[in-house]
Amino acid sequence: MNILIVVNNFFPEIGSAAHIYFDLAKAFVKRGHEIDVITSYPRKFNLAKVDQERTFPLDEEIDGIKIHRSKHISLRDNMIVRGGEHFLCPIYYLHTYFRLKKKFDSCLVYIPPLPLYFFARMIKSIDGTPSVLNYQDFHPQELTDVGVLKNCLVINIMKYIEGQSYKKADFITVLSEGGIDYIASRGGDPSKIEHIYNGCMISDANEPLAKMSFKETEGIEDKILISYAGILSPFQGLDNILNAAKELKVHEDLIFYLVGDGLIRDHLAQRIKNEDISNVRLLPLQPREDYLNIINSSDISIVSLDHRMKAPCIPGKLVNLMAMKKALIAIVPEDSETAKVIRRSKNGVIVEPGDVEELKRTILHFGENMIYIQAMGENGNTFLKTNMDLNKIVLRYEEIFKSIKAE
Repeated sequence: MNILIVVNNFFPEIGSAAHIYFDLAKAFVKRGHEIDVITSYPRKFNLAKVDQERTFPLDEEIDGIKIHRSKHISLRDNMIVRGGEHFLCPIYYLHTYFRLKKKFDSCLVYIPPLPLYFFARMIKSIDGTPSVLNYQDFHPQELTDVGVLKNCLVINIMKYIEGQSYKKADFITVLSEGGIDYIASRGGDPSKIEHIYNGCMISDANEPLAKMSFKETEGIEDKILISYAGILSPFQGLDNILNAAKELKVHEDLIFYLVGDGLIRDHLAQRIKNEDISNVRLLPLQPREDYLNIINSSDISIVSLDHRMKAPCIPGKLVNLMAMKKALIAIVPEDSETAKVIRRSKNGVIVEPGDVEELKRTILHFGENMIYIQAMGENGNTFLKTNMDLNKIVLRYEEIFKSIKAE
């Protein structure tokens, strides 16, 4: 099939969306499909340092994937500009779509940003191309949960768009079973919604990883490395990690690394400096190979969500952590979708956000019981092979594409 993928972040940008959809696109190519990707021109704040001064072509083929980039203004720390960018992206991407002069059998759209729903509706009205909307996060719910979005008019506009996208979508995929109920309760047709995890190539996950040298490079071979690698945003509740680390400073064998970028990076850096949280090191975005090296070298891995997050979302990094057989400390609400996956996979321990004492006890328990956490890591890898095999996921998407094309 000729398949169009639309995603706001794509290789060489760094982050879960870019990694997940790059791997997914390669899996489609491996199956013999012709894949075009429409995305934004790489933004400096989403690139590894070595790539930040590079110039990228608007059209490029990598690993058999035809990538088409759209240039537009994007400022990470200006919420007004970011909001405007999200609403303008469908127009930017539509210009790129016309430039391709190509008919597609199906389109897969990564959401957020939510307004990309309009892109799907426009190409359906123009040439009949059907789309699958893949909701990785739910806006405006998550934005209002943590207080990032407060303007009532904007919230109501986004709620209207959200409802229309659920009601008029050709098909919808979500990362969790709770996402099906969430969308159905807001007007979506349950028969057109399916739960599909993000995935990875199991053959890749089974191969020995090339690098496990981060501790040696950093000179911390004698330390227990505890890492959080991902977006640094208000959605993650990362102050919980700093609060626990601050009280664990007396344990000289423990070292924490926060790796990534986002809206609260400066806040975290100020806390580390002002409160002398000397056992925490903050690193910027890393190239994928280095990011995987950090995860692979870690003794304890953390996923975290703010306690106010009520939408049924799952962190994208779970796939990589399970692939590398990492036991998890999940700082998430007990009733969250992430907690349900952790309990189902038996690859981690859940700690309620804000419970610093329990987080400290869990970290110390993990550090003293390496055989125990190795077993949990194996559990996660088994869950991955059953539920997150990209070969199986691509086959299911093929069936969905054929069904909506036939309608």
